[in-house]
Amino acid sequence: MNFNTARENMLLNQVRTWDFFSPENIDLMRKLQREEFVPVEHRKLAFSDFEVPMAHDEKMMKPILEGRILQLLELTGNEKILEVGTGSGYLTALLALSAKHVTSIDIHQDFTDSAIEKLLEAKINNVTCINQDIYQYNSTYKFDCIVLTGSVEETPKFLLDNIKHDGKIFAIIGHDPIMTASIITKNSDGEISIETLFETIVKPLQTTDEKSIFEL
Repeated sequence: MNFNTARENMLLNQVRTWDFFSPENIDLMRKLQREEFVPVEHRKLAFSDFEVPMAHDEKMMKPILEGRILQLLELTGNEKILEVGTGSGYLTALLALSAKHVTSIDIHQDFTDSAIEKLLEAKINNVTCINQDIYQYNSTYKFDCIVLTGSVEETPKFLLDNIKHDGKIFAIIGHDPIMTASIITKNSDGEISIETLFETIVKPLQTTDEKSIFEL
């Protein structure tokens, strides 16, 4: 299989068709070898419009959704980002190549270990990967951006304490079959704004605690 041809077809036939217009982000996805982040047994699916299966009943996002997230964040290269749900590490890598630093947490140790290895192989060294449950993650640091890679039932208000003024949270909110990708912001007066973007469906964010802290 020619991965370079498959990658180009993905960019032309999937990503570009969904309001994804940034040449810089297209070039970034062109250069980063997505197949290296896909489980070996599924590498032929690396550029398909398909959620690639992973361990722990998890799935990689479709390439088109990863590209859309990158586009919506409008990163300048100076941001410090918290990613909730490392997964394969591919979106982690895209974020790291677009920002100053990424802290990525995941409840699965093998995902964390694999992401560290793959990021090093890709010569990406501005990421800190942590094996941690967001329910138990205590940090007083305020990030420029927080990205949730799994869906949540309600607006994750508790994370607003961890973004700077004018910072943003990307979250997919709702219940299957109705979920909406949103950007949540907080201004200098602490006022919250939620911008509804598009409908999509991803698996709920996995945690080790059944108690919901994702509430208004």
